[in-house]
Amino acid sequence: MTRRKFTLTTFLQSLYLTFGFFLSNDLFSYASACAFGFLLSFAPLALMIVVVLVRIMHASPSLLTSFLNRIPFFESIQNIQASMDKFLDVNSVSFFEFAIVIAIILMARRFFASIIGSLIKIFGQEQKKRPVINQFFILAGEALIVVLLASITFLVITAKTITDIPDVHNFLKNHSRFLSFLIDLILGRLPYLILFFMTVLAYREGSRTKPSFLITMIMAAASTFIFSVVLRIMLEFINFNAYNIIYGVLGNAIVLLLGVFMFFVIFLFFAQWLFVYQFFDTLLLCELYILPDHNEPGIFATIKRALFIRPDHLMIKNENLIFYKQNEHIYSLNEESTDAYYLVRGTVKLQTKNHISFIERGKFFGEEACMLNGIRTEDAVACTDVDVIRIPEETFFSLLERNPKVSRKVLSLISNYFSKFYGLSRNL
Repeated sequence: MTRRKFTLTTFLQSLYLTFGFFLSNDLFSYASACAFGFLLSFAPLALMIVVVLVRIMHASPSLLTSFLNRIPFFESIQNIQASMDKFLDVNSVSFFEFAIVIAIILMARRFFASIIGSLIKIFGQEQKKRPVINQFFILAGEALIVVLLASITFLVITAKTITDIPDVHNFLKNHSRFLSFLIDLILGRLPYLILFFMTVLAYREGSRTKPSFLITMIMAAASTFIFSVVLRIMLEFINFNAYNIIYGVLGNAIVLLLGVFMFFVIFLFFAQWLFVYQFFDTLLLCELYILPDHNEPGIFATIKRALFIRPDHLMIKNENLIFYKQNEHIYSLNEESTDAYYLVRGTVKLQTKNHISFIERGKFFGEEACMLNGIRTEDAVACTDVDVIRIPEETFFSLLERNPKVSRKVLSLISNYFSKFYGLSRNL
């Protein structure tokens, strides 16, 4: 594959396609489903992590007791050891706890099903089917990832809470400024780093199309960075200290919901952009084939034609870009060939026994032979020096599978062709 060269036109075309597919796929609704799936699964998972940590502390309670004794607040408690014994008093595992674990795994599965459903909506028919046995490994992997993510998140929040304790914060600041800076940096950036790796994993494996690892990392990094900026802006303009405890709790809950929703909107937007990047050649050809005519009314049609009429990406690749001089034949009558052509520059004359027509820039021609028996029914001659992009038969057929509008236009073209053919036959 030839190396891709970035141009502003290509960037704008890919951005247009991304926004178009994002809206047509109704990814806002999928983002909402993912957000609520995450919130519903994260809460019981966090509680389960607390239970696990309590059992861990039950095995070595002296570590927790010695730590709490160093905090001034707990020094006021008369009998901290008795309180700790009560806190760490855990019964054996019951059937109810086992049922809770199964329910949590099912909820975690539901959360991942929402994400996978969103990616299926985006990548659709391009996804490769996997054997049934792989689904069991996916289920185990999903549960493991959710538990791991919840555990790390819980530990990060706990560590940040501990470092915010005045005595601990002052100790770190007075005895080791570098260590304090390093801890603050890790705790501040670690959640985004985890988010980045989880996004890479979702894009890479969830899409099932094996995108380039480099472009996957770029999309994941862009998604994580923009989410961090959006979250910072949200927190910058919202001050919960101005509200009482009830409004403060409700406000935090609303911001949490909004933040999770915004993350999945951004996550799915860049997943859609990843899809556009992977299959940009085919998607661009689809847009070229249904490009509005130059005399079609409406500002939207004018903007779309101006944006897509020059396919820089296909021209730079140079694989199928062909130059013809004036009066040179592109193909001839009764010639056996099945390629279609897109006119990038110049004018082409199509001549049959009874009809002459001219093709201007931004038009396809020659697709009838591609769809029918492969025999040319006309001469195609360059009226000026022209640049054309050759579209092989298999590529053109892939356009029919990709875009229903392309299929409708081709069917209309074939219908007109046969109506003219049989009309001429009856006249003869």
